[in-house]
Amino acid sequence: MGLLDKITGKKEESKKTQKKSDENVLELAHEHDEKPVALKENTGSAHRVLKHHHLSEKTNAFATTGRYVFKVSKDANKIEVKKAVEKVYDVHVAKVNMVNVPGKKRRQGRVTGRTQDWKKAIVFLKTGERIAGLAEGA
Repeated sequence: MGLLDKITGKKEESKKTQKKSDENVLELAHEHDEKPVALKENTGSAHRVLKHHHLSEKTNAFATTGRYVFKVSKDANKIEVKKAVEKVYDVHVAKVNMVNVPGKKRRQGRVTGRTQDWKKAIVFLKTGERIAGLAEGA
């Protein structure tokens, strides 16, 4: 912001036009929303169990059959994952499979290291139910 901008007031005009364009972008985003993920407001401690959903080609194929994959906390168990998914997404979980995924070896020059270990939960929903918005094909 230069000295002449302060005198002529050009900066204030650009802020007003930017604010209008931001409002237009928000309106367009709301118009083109197909189907948002149905998340609840008060989910308790579910955010401590579910980190986020895991998205890959394989998990997209799983979603067509009612199976969804989540990255979960290392100390979470099947019961906690089931309760958290039911609470957050308002669906009925039939069963849960858990997988401990070991980290991979990575190198940067001469230094070798490992990526972090993590836990994966494969959640099977009851027939006919699905979580909208988690898979690209859904």
